[in-house]
Amino acid sequence: MSTDVLEKRYRTLLRAYPAEYRRDRGDELIDTLLGDEPDTRRWPTVRQTVALLRGALRVYGGSTSARPTAALCWQGMHLGALSVLALGALIGLDDLVEAFQFGGFLDPLSVLRDQGIFEVMMLLALVALAAGRLRAAAILTMAAVVVPTAASQYLYLNGLPQWWAPIVALPLILIGLRRPADVPPVNRGNAVLAATFMLGLHLIPAEGLRNYYLSDQLPAIVMTVLGLAVFLWVASADQRLLLAAIPTLLLGSLYQLRIGSTSELLHRPDALPSLTVAVALALAAVVATLQRQRTRA
Repeated sequence: MSTDVLEKRYRTLLRAYPAEYRRDRGDELIDTLLGDEPDTRRWPTVRQTVALLRGALRVYGGSTSARPTAALCWQGMHLGALSVLALGALIGLDDLVEAFQFGGFLDPLSVLRDQGIFEVMMLLALVALAAGRLRAAAILTMAAVVVPTAASQYLYLNGLPQWWAPIVALPLILIGLRRPADVPPVNRGNAVLAATFMLGLHLIPAEGLRNYYLSDQLPAIVMTVLGLAVFLWVASADQRLLLAAIPTLLLGSLYQLRIGSTSELLHRPDALPSLTVAVALALAAVVATLQRQRTRA
């Protein structure tokens, strides 16, 4: 009886894997986990649970595909485009709500012209990309740059970071149109989950690190360290996230370049870390790719 309960809970953990992988390897994994000896346990061990979750992340990261390095690069670009569009839409939505909170209702048409058109176009592009409609996403992303700017130059003239999101995402989407046939597309549910994870990282109140009092800094320090630890743990298994994070980190640096000079960017402590981390992640992705190639060889 306890073996049946344990097997049921193992199968629950295996739902973290892609459905196709479960069909091909699920029974084999269950047999390995249960073993030949009778077991009175009713729950998987912590070590087994962690190993299964990391295994699922590796499978989603392309470790079992015919060309894991190609899967890492192409799917990483797709997740990067999705994440940066989602971040741009989130920033735009926050600014749109703030505009209405501070007098926007007195002239709603101006607010909708300056920011609303952009937000609608971004959401449409985001939905199309999440659904895997790359051609539609490319057209809508290009429209998110051209149409709102033609209607109003508010976002462009103010150099707001959300204006850069479709510009960063567009080349990634266009490159994705040339994805090789033997590289599988990103699972839709996994893509949405990864983009949500990226948004969660950017919602960490890192600005609290600039407070003068340690008591005000501590919550931001704890959340930042915890968020980075979780990201590194996940990205060490699913290395596509290393590539996916780079476009989102570039938004802050591009914003600073737009409103100031390059020398100002290098002297601003709130802009340089994003650029530094983006470069570090790019190098980490290259190293991880080389290590994966050696392992496969």
